[in-house]
Amino acid sequence: MYNGTEVEFILLGFPGFQDKESKLILSAFFFSVYVLILLENLFIVIVIVIDENLHKPMYIFVCNLALVDMLIGIFMGSIIIPKMLVSFMFNWNTISFAGCFMQALLYIYVFVVQMNILAVMCYDRVLAVCSPLQYTTIMTNQVVIRLLLFCWTSAWILQLLLICFALRLTFCGPNKILNCYCNHSSIIKMSCSDYAFNDMLGLTVGLSNTVAYSCVFLISYSKILANVLQIKTPGGHRKAFWTCGSHLCLVSTTILSSAFVYVSSRITWFSIDTKLLVSMMQNFLCPLLNPAVYAFMTKDIKEIIKKMVQKKMNY
Repeated sequence: MYNGTEVEFILLGFPGFQDKESKLILSAFFFSVYVLILLENLFIVIVIVIDENLHKPMYIFVCNLALVDMLIGIFMGSIIIPKMLVSFMFNWNTISFAGCFMQALLYIYVFVVQMNILAVMCYDRVLAVCSPLQYTTIMTNQVVIRLLLFCWTSAWILQLLLICFALRLTFCGPNKILNCYCNHSSIIKMSCSDYAFNDMLGLTVGLSNTVAYSCVFLISYSKILANVLQIKTPGGHRKAFWTCGSHLCLVSTTILSSAFVYVSSRITWFSIDTKLLVSMMQNFLCPLLNPAVYAFMTKDIKEIIKKMVQKKMNY
């Protein structure tokens, strides 16, 4: 105990998978997914960096999205998964007070950066489809840099607000978190003081972000759709699909997976283990799928990967 604050928390993990065999299977599965996320996203970053034809705003945003997905993978793999492995194998399931808050802060941060970049990519696609002649004059290098700085820096603001208010709470009683990692909602529930304001603040921030991003995506694609329907040139619709299809797929996957986690957490007949597994898979889903979507649905990246493979086969 320190100043009325619990020194450490205990992460209970999956209560229904406490036998050694289940722990080994879960550890192997999550570690494999972690490695795959890093390799996939690193490959996309390398492809974009080494090919000058991809040094365009759209692919710079894709490269940053891959970097965020790598951060999610590194965050999950370097912080959460090792902690899970140690917990599974040796039953060392404690985490320090500072470490728990750092996990919560980084967890929210990488998610918000990811959504920021997807929103900026929406703006980029609207310009490309609706104002193709003005695109190069509007989306200059300076604009791209400013947009990316906004994506990476603005994500700290609301997260620091949540964590700062959470740090004002007193933690002197329960310290067992029914999860594999620390997040804001789990931490505040461990407080022995009134956390109603923190709970409402977290809900307000979460809903506000969700509504704001959903509005950006909905308005952007409504505008794109209206513009595409007016295209009468041969192949115009196909070009628009190649331009926006991959991004629309990513946005849909992100929103639907988040919605599924939200709904599943409130289904009473779902076991605790099922809810935790769904939540963990949602964290991995987008970083795992994003590189594959861009590799197969973005024409330029697809062609460059094909050339790279053919070149290797010729050797």
